[in-house]
Amino acid sequence: MARASDILSGPDPEGRVRAIKAWLKMKGVQDFEPVSLFCDQLGKETVGEIKRMADEFTKNKSSAQFKKAVVKGIPRQAVLKPAHTYRLQNQHFALGDRVTTVQDSGSVPLSVKGVVIGLNSKTIEVVWDVPIMSGITLGDRCSKCRGSTVEFNTCLNLSNPQFITSTNPKALPPVRNEVPFEPRHGPRPKINPAPGQAPAAGLRPAQPASH
Repeated sequence: MARASDILSGPDPEGRVRAIKAWLKMKGVQDFEPVSLFCDQLGKETVGEIKRMADEFTKNKSSAQFKKAVVKGIPRQAVLKPAHTYRLQNQHFALGDRVTTVQDSGSVPLSVKGVVIGLNSKTIEVVWDVPIMSGITLGDRCSKCRGSTVEFNTCLNLSNPQFITSTNPKALPPVRNEVPFEPRHGPRPKINPAPGQAPAAGLRPAQPASH
């Protein structure tokens, strides 16, 4: 374990550490939420506002508003079976996208809707409209049982529809997106610096060895 003298030079390093702790406590810095350098995510206040709006929407819904309907003439290729979520490969997502689950196995029930609040290299973080048994707080960014981390192809993007199929049985199959979804992650700047200017973060090119 590192000692105060290993980090702070000069007299009384332990006293200086105590002073730093007192200052951090006075400023409320201990309440800051941890933020990963390897994912894009919404802040705790924004997630709380999304949850509040979802609660209002859910509270105003009633079973009397739902009507039964019979849908006819839909070709089989236009129907997404839960077992065929591989058809959703290469979907792209962004923070704030509205999604719904399309997989009937796993930790999240089928057809639950939510909002994307985090993007990782292989998964998305979602705060759901309703509590689920396996839900977590996602690092205290949402309330208990309201958040979870799921793979890309377990959800259908409703804000940016990409699974679109014609209801005409004779129509040609749609052209699928072949570009893999690879969210930017890691401590790299989104905007490249001007020529000759050193980047503020991220990897820097190796300097030539001096002779």
